[in-house]
Formats: sequence, C-alpha cells, structure tokens
Amino acid sequence: MSVPSVHVAKERLKTLLLADRMQCTPETAEKFSSDIYHTISKYMEIKPDDFHIQITRTDIHIKITGEDY
Repeated sequence: MSVPSVHVAKERLKTLLLADRMQCTPETAEKFSSDIYHTISKYMEIKPDDFHIQITRTDIHIKITGEDY
C-alpha cells in the first residue's frame, strides 16, 4: 500500500469513527464539517488543506494551519 493510499484509508477510518461518535452517517458528519469550514471561511482566508476538525461526543476541535507568523 502506497503512502497516499494509507493516508486516504486513515482519513476514511477517522470519518467512520467520527460518524459513530456523533451517532450519524458519514455523509452527515462530512456535511457538518463542510458547513463549519464554509462558515469560518466567510470571515478568514483559509484553504481546505489547512482546515482540520475533530468532533467527539463532548467537544469540537478546529485546527487551522498554514502561514507561519
């Protein structure tokens, strides 16, 4: 398995775990993450690759990476 395939598999597993924790379908979890990204991007200039979200039953963690200041 090549490195890109490993990364894709890891992201899919995270999505499945996220959906399980939120007790919703993976599509719903992805839509939720997308909605949060689009809302934040209205107020900040961010790229999809620099936006990471982790959702648990009790918390939402948003990490925005990119330019070093």
